[in-house]
Amino acid sequence: MKPLKIVGIFSVSLLIIAGIYSGMANVNIVRFPWASPVNPDIPGLNDPLNDFALRLYKELCCKTNGSVFFSPYSIYVALAMVYEGARGSTAEEMSHLLGYQQGNTTMLSTLYTLWQMYNNNTAFNLSTANALWLKNNFQLLDEYIEDMTTYFAGRVSEVDFSNPVEAAKIINDWVEQQTNNNIKNLVPPNAITDLTRLILTNAIYFKGTWKYLFDKNLTVNTTFTVSSTQMVQVPMMTLIGTEYLFNYTETETVQVLELSYVGDDVVMIIILPKDGDLARVEQGLTGEQLHEWTRAMNQTVIDISVPKFKLETSYELNEYLEDMGMVHAFKNADFSGITGNPDLFISHVFHKAFIEVNEEGTEAAAATAIVMDRCSLIEPQRLVFNADHPFLFVIQHKGTSNILFMGKIVNPMG
Repeated sequence: MKPLKIVGIFSVSLLIIAGIYSGMANVNIVRFPWASPVNPDIPGLNDPLNDFALRLYKELCCKTNGSVFFSPYSIYVALAMVYEGARGSTAEEMSHLLGYQQGNTTMLSTLYTLWQMYNNNTAFNLSTANALWLKNNFQLLDEYIEDMTTYFAGRVSEVDFSNPVEAAKIINDWVEQQTNNNIKNLVPPNAITDLTRLILTNAIYFKGTWKYLFDKNLTVNTTFTVSSTQMVQVPMMTLIGTEYLFNYTETETVQVLELSYVGDDVVMIIILPKDGDLARVEQGLTGEQLHEWTRAMNQTVIDISVPKFKLETSYELNEYLEDMGMVHAFKNADFSGITGNPDLFISHVFHKAFIEVNEEGTEAAAATAIVMDRCSLIEPQRLVFNADHPFLFVIQHKGTSNILFMGKIVNPMG
């Protein structure tokens, strides 16, 4: 396990909506005024966002082996941007998934309030950004653009997608810039086809230093039990014998520790099964359970050992989201709230994530790509009747349905 000196968290979300493109041109940035949202100070996103996070976590754990890491905020915001353009059963399913009704100005204002708070804070280094990348001269509904700019502070740009490599580079450069060069090659060029119409991106970046630093000189290699049959050596960071106070609680089955970053506004919560049975803890993990643990915490002096680790993950989320109830977005979708036509559907949802934890703090990065294709405009196949083999025929009186003549032709030549 290779230790690195890094402190930060990054996340990117991407939505690719497909259509037909021609010619590659320079990005033409179109800026829209950001209107003040309704009720900007109303909180309340925690429950639906955390519920989404825990549900997706369980899905990932059920279907993947080994470690799991992703950014629920990034994925949630990306889906929320698409959700505002969903209609019919597509919108209904996404409503259940995201936990709020479409057009709910309270929730949308909360999303905007978070954007303001993350980007204007001085207590910690956290920022987030959204962008929409349009096909040259491609038209979105004015109402949809207004929602994206008002509640998501989305920057709108035009890009020509006839050259997928160059088009992907333009978007990926923006992603890298927003994530301090930690998320690279988010949009694969082969995800951009002649059906591509629109790409929506979300990026979030966090850089934090531990409130109480681990002494690098005290980090030692220690045995880490992966399973009953597998053990590995890892560099273990320690805070032992200090008088520092940490928020902590425990039950019969788990220990729960909170590690703060400088400023105390952002924390890492570690849930440690006492018997090593993480699967049992995961089965009972809910937003309410997590809330109960944090409410039960008290400040205490405690000796801490936490491994330095580096983890990279990659997922295609279609199956997970379908199992969470978002089915129509992938099949028979209706996103007519984006363009006015129900001809877009999600073809792929990609997510990549990266995290490193060391003595100084945490650096993590994540990226989400939601690829939306336009339904193929194929002409209906015409029926063909080709009597080039033996056939039977009837001459019938329609008024009486009487068969006047009947026969078969085996050889028209006699």
